[in-house]
Amino acid sequence: MSAGSLSEEKPWKLNDLNYSVPEHAEWFGYSIGGTVVVGFILLIFTGIIMALFYMPSVDGARNSVLKLSAAPLGLWIRSFHRWTAEAVTFLVILHLSRIIFTGSYRGSRKLNWIFGVFLLFVTVGFFFTGTVLKWDQEGFEAYEHVVDTIKVIPLIGVQLASVLGGTLIVMRVFATHALVLPVLLGLFLLPHLALMKLNGLSPLPWRSSERTSTFFAHMGKVLWFSMIIYGVIAFLAAQFPAVLYPGPYSGVEMTKPPWLFLVLYALEDWIGLYALLIAPLIILAGLLAVPYIDRSTSINSTIRKVIVWGYILAVSILIFLIIYVGASPPVKHLGMG
Repeated sequence: MSAGSLSEEKPWKLNDLNYSVPEHAEWFGYSIGGTVVVGFILLIFTGIIMALFYMPSVDGARNSVLKLSAAPLGLWIRSFHRWTAEAVTFLVILHLSRIIFTGSYRGSRKLNWIFGVFLLFVTVGFFFTGTVLKWDQEGFEAYEHVVDTIKVIPLIGVQLASVLGGTLIVMRVFATHALVLPVLLGLFLLPHLALMKLNGLSPLPWRSSERTSTFFAHMGKVLWFSMIIYGVIAFLAAQFPAVLYPGPYSGVEMTKPPWLFLVLYALEDWIGLYALLIAPLIILAGLLAVPYIDRSTSINSTIRKVIVWGYILAVSILIFLIIYVGASPPVKHLGMG
């Protein structure tokens, strides 16, 4: 290629990103993933502010949270961070549900589905470690459950649990929350977004349409939905501040976990600590297996209907357990104290 031809190349413009996308890209169901990304950005921003006040030690963690809450806007920032974490977790589950219902995990999107499943578990990891970092009674009991669960792992459980003990536990949880999980988030999220661009937005399974929109219009909808969602959360954070329990007190169990873990709480009541180890593995294996079980290209295939209705049944059971446990008084579990 000659120098003259190089000089004739058009310069890159921002409008080059404004490529065509299907019209349904502007629907809320296809904008949930974008609102999740916005939520993570808000969590990073508020998390950095909170980290400036936080003391990652057994003796100082809860007191530092109290000092943050006493600072100007400190309680609102902590409450907004907690409410946003709840919303992002719910939106990730909602995003996964949309993909299940539209069959967007099949074909060339199989790998992206796998990245998305691991992103779900990274999000849950953020939620759990954030709960522990308060180091109040709720956070301490969550930590104790994990330690007792690890102990039941054959051969290496006791040794692993000993690593998680000691006075450095809060520092380790903080490092996991602020360093390890953000790295994993980037490792899974960046290829997830790249594959989404490479494969294009998944089509509607029940009808085909040639009408298109633009990527900028899609992002406009994402920002609009995000403003509504996180605007409501900003209001809720002011009206319903995040709770900080007393404690921690060793040997007692007086709290119940956040809604996300109430299902495990119920299973622990019935089965014991093994439920906390086995249930997440079953969920992970089941989600990863979905695109390998449903390989049909037909929206009306029998296996496709089995997966959709099986998912609806499973979610219904989980919702029932959450409501049931939420309405029940806390109980003492195996391994506590």
